[in-house]
Amino acid sequence: MRDVLLLPGAGRTKADWRLVRPMLEAAGFRTLAIDLPELGTWSWEGALDAVADAIDDHGLERPIVAGHSLGGLVAALWATLHPECPLAVNVDGHTNPTGPLDGVDPREGERIMRAFLTEHSADPATAHLIAQLDALDLPATYRAARCPLLVISSTASGFEDLLPPDVAKVFTAYERGFGLELASIARTTPLVSIADLPTGHHVHLEAPHEVARLILAHL
Repeated sequence: MRDVLLLPGAGRTKADWRLVRPMLEAAGFRTLAIDLPELGTWSWEGALDAVADAIDDHGLERPIVAGHSLGGLVAALWATLHPECPLAVNVDGHTNPTGPLDGVDPREGERIMRAFLTEHSADPATAHLIAQLDALDLPATYRAARCPLLVISSTASGFEDLLPPDVAKVFTAYERGFGLELASIARTTPLVSIADLPTGHHVHLEAPHEVARLILAHL
């Protein structure tokens, strides 16, 4: 029986995978969902250690590692370190939307977005997480994959509708720019596959059947 380890997004819990797990289990997989470390003390090393500890504690054997949002970034990092992993899956995980930007001046766009992030990071835990996201080069992480890596992106997040007009314009430019970058990575990095789903950010809650189908199809 093949194992699957499932990771939640920032501020979320393992319960978010409740709709996907039955479909994977019906296909013959053993699933385990875990929570991740607290955001105020977040580090990529600590998150990867939590994944390794869960695998050891539960006797998982070469599990598929799939995560949503922040958990998806952890899964992508796992793919750079574990060539024995049969599949890593990042479900709509992104770093700070400061670049690459398509259709706006990159310096001005980054200035606008960083000002917005600073304004909304008065909480120490949020500020800490923003700094940790800044430290992660996501395109380089994808290119460094050593096992198959599936990146599932939402195409109808609606985030721009919640933002001030100038910030929304930059966020839309980020969606275009990062989409182009990701397509380029997939063309030149054989281990990386990409898929889009017409959902909001919580892809695994809005389209659980499609997420399960994509995971199974890429094994």
